[in-house]
Amino acid sequence: MHRRLFLLTGGFLIAVGLVLLFAPQAYVSLYAVDYAAGMDFPARRFAPVVLAMGTVLVLARTHASERFLLDLSLIAAAAFLAVAATGLHAWLTGVARPTILAAAAVEALLATAFLAVWLHLRNR
Repeated sequence: MHRRLFLLTGGFLIAVGLVLLFAPQAYVSLYAVDYAAGMDFPARRFAPVVLAMGTVLVLARTHASERFLLDLSLIAAAAFLAVAATGLHAWLTGVARPTILAAAAVEALLATAFLAVWLHLRNR
């Protein structure tokens, strides 16, 4: 169960990281109400973090100890829940377009999936 989740989520994060790095305006304009050229800088600056998290998830699916997977699952659940919450907050305050709600829903589902993996691994 966790191997597929780690692979698919890691691959998704790598794809998002590459978009943030090479076409940040495409990502930012999808969610932001007002796009400005200066928004590219923080998106590009954050791209390596997203790429790294994606790589960690992809590699961890086969190379990590169970204790590490337990911790990583909880960290990923918290991270995706926080990202979903910030998206919802951005929409409620008028900073983000309604498209952010779809992203927040996916992020909340990912948080739930990683929490389920954490619970499963913890109860082994």
